[in-house]
Amino acid sequence: MKHLPFVSRLLLATALWSSPSVPMAATGKVSLEGVKGEMRNSVEAWLSLDDEPCAAPGWRLQSRLDQATEEIAKALQAFGYYDPKISSTLDPGGKGGCWSAAFTIKLGPQVHLRNIDIALEGEGRDDEAFAKLLRKTPLKSGDPLRHDHYDAFRNSISRLAAERGYFRGRFTQRELRVDPGAAAADVYLHFDTGPRYRFGDIQIEQDAVSADLLQRYLEFHSGELYSRKALTDTSSALSGSGYFAMVLVEPLIDAATDARVPIRIRATPSRRHRYSASIGFTTDTGPRTGLGYRNQRINRSGHQFSSELSLSNVISKLTLGYSIPLQKPLTDQLKFEAGYKHEVTDSYRADTSALSTTWTRLRANQWLEERSLQLSREDYKVGSETSTTSFLLMPGIGWSRTFADHRLYPRRGLRVNFNTHGSLKQVLSDVSFLQLMADAKGVLGLPWRSRLIGRLNAGATVMDQFDQLPVSVRFFAGGDNSVRGYGYKSLGPKNADGEVEGGRNLLTGSLEVEHLLTAKWGLAVFVDSGNAFNDTDFNPSTGIGFGVRWRSPVGPIRVDIAHPLDKNGDLIRLHFVMGPDL
Repeated sequence: MKHLPFVSRLLLATALWSSPSVPMAATGKVSLEGVKGEMRNSVEAWLSLDDEPCAAPGWRLQSRLDQATEEIAKALQAFGYYDPKISSTLDPGGKGGCWSAAFTIKLGPQVHLRNIDIALEGEGRDDEAFAKLLRKTPLKSGDPLRHDHYDAFRNSISRLAAERGYFRGRFTQRELRVDPGAAAADVYLHFDTGPRYRFGDIQIEQDAVSADLLQRYLEFHSGELYSRKALTDTSSALSGSGYFAMVLVEPLIDAATDARVPIRIRATPSRRHRYSASIGFTTDTGPRTGLGYRNQRINRSGHQFSSELSLSNVISKLTLGYSIPLQKPLTDQLKFEAGYKHEVTDSYRADTSALSTTWTRLRANQWLEERSLQLSREDYKVGSETSTTSFLLMPGIGWSRTFADHRLYPRRGLRVNFNTHGSLKQVLSDVSFLQLMADAKGVLGLPWRSRLIGRLNAGATVMDQFDQLPVSVRFFAGGDNSVRGYGYKSLGPKNADGEVEGGRNLLTGSLEVEHLLTAKWGLAVFVDSGNAFNDTDFNPSTGIGFGVRWRSPVGPIRVDIAHPLDKNGDLIRLHFVMGPDL
């Protein structure tokens, strides 16, 4: 095993340690002085002495002890220490009748990088991806020598060449020259990328949808420069379409001719009909159950039908939807919906029937645009007021974009949404209004496995007769994703009877610090503040609290205990939320 690199030894040691337990003989104890952290782990991974059982004969222990000095020296070379002083002692019959060994290590001078000679030849010399990689090299003159950094960077060059289609790429010089006497090391990495290949013929094997629809999912075309990312994105898009149970996008590199790589796509159809049942809980809506049905492929053009029934104490709704994929089916689609919603909160009761059409498309600037038109009939009642019926025809448009370094658990990310909609009294509506809304949520990584999470929600309504506005388009605050410590939609301006009736405007914000205690569990403290309001009567309500975070197999789960600052007594409220941060 001595010829294995440190990382391989460490992985092997970890695998053996974590394997299902089997009876093993007791082994002796090895103590190390003079190393810690990564170096200590490296030394422990290299040592073979600590595998010896207590009953090992003295001659073998002595042999292993002599061998251990060489193993320690080898492990330390990975960190640039080529002249360590290592002394050892062996007690063949230590505590409990088992041997023990102790090593004292003086590291000596550390080798530093001196000359760095990294060069590219071939077509990749003008490829920005290689230029970016070279700018981020961890090999800097004057830095301590780390063999793992050298190996990782060398491998990253080969890996990038394969990802970008430089299949003839090779190192013409690949050397790490170490001069222990001068405590210096020189790096020589010369890589000839050769030509960059292009995509060749595309072979498609599937019979679930039309060839035209499948072609619109492709992120590459024949004749374009090869990119493994384009293949991966295509595979993800096809897998997420709902049309296929299995997708294989395969470059036939061995069959490449004239620097063109044929691509073979194999896709097996998914089940046409899907049924679902769910049960869940959130603090805002309480216990809830749901039933769903989806026709994945109504026809070969990829049209889909869906229906969903959701029941809870607060919101119950039935939705029927029909969607048509457009030019870029992964993001662009036309959707028609019919639905009914029954909502009962501490502030109001509303029954809404609606018909809507929505056109979604991804713009060239990567913002997702959504244009909609909704016709609705709403019967609502605020507090003890008289029930009212309202008709609205609302056109709307919105834009959203999300930046994140990880889909479920970002260390750095931002989600931004803008939306506006309204109606005209003269056009199938009982009231004229214009509403503008914006919200943003950001995540910033902090030291010590912590994150800062901020959220801002704002809205404004322009109209003359606010009392005629249905409650579904009024602003309320309070709840899991608003101001924690307060009930769902329990905050806002009040009517003459002291009942919350909602407001023209909204402004809420939140700051939260989260810290991971383990790989899966963490704690958070937060402060939320804001309210719905009419004109200049903004009177924010504030809640503070702490929570538990669990990175579960199905996504983040957050449990918070919040206290409202503007209420008397030791009032607390429990909030339970499941879903990604952004």
